[in-house]
Amino acid sequence: MPDADVMRARSAFDELLRFEVRGPGDTANAMRRIATRAAIPFGKLWALRYRPPKEIASHVLARIEAAHAAECERQLRRLAHDVEITAAVAGSAHPAVAEAQAVLRAAAGPAPRRPGRSPAPALVGSDAAPRVPSLRGSADLIDLPLWRAANEEE
Repeated sequence: MPDADVMRARSAFDELLRFEVRGPGDTANAMRRIATRAAIPFGKLWALRYRPPKEIASHVLARIEAAHAAECERQLRRLAHDVEITAAVAGSAHPAVAEAQAVLRAAAGPAPRRPGRSPAPALVGSDAAPRVPSLRGSADLIDLPLWRAANEEE
C-alpha cells in the first residue's frame, strides 16, 4: 500500500516540521535540521513536502517515523519537566498540573501492575517531593507555559 505509506510519512514529517520550525521563513532550515538529525537526504524531505511521491522507500519511512517518535518522547520529557516546576510553584493540586499529568499518563499507556506499587508512570514525578531545578528569579517562574495557561483561565 504505497499510498498509505506516503500518507504516514507525510503526516509524521508534517508534525516533525511543526515541532522544528522556529518561525516564519524557517521551513527550509528546519527541513535541513531534520534531514541532518535523521540521516535522510534533504531532497527526499523536500519532495515529500512539496511534491508527494507515489511511493516511498521503506528505509526513509522508518527513519521519519523514528525521528518522529524521538521528538514526541522529547516533548513528553519537556512537559514532565514543566509539570514538576509548575507543581513546585503553584502546588500539585492546581488544575493545570492535574491536566498535564493526565496527558503524561495517557501518553505513557497502561503500565504493568506490580503488587504493592503505584501504577503511575515514571514520567510523572511524585507529589511528595517536587524537584525544582535552579530557580534564578521570579520572572523565570511566570514565563513557564503551564503557569501562563493556568493563570489565563482565571
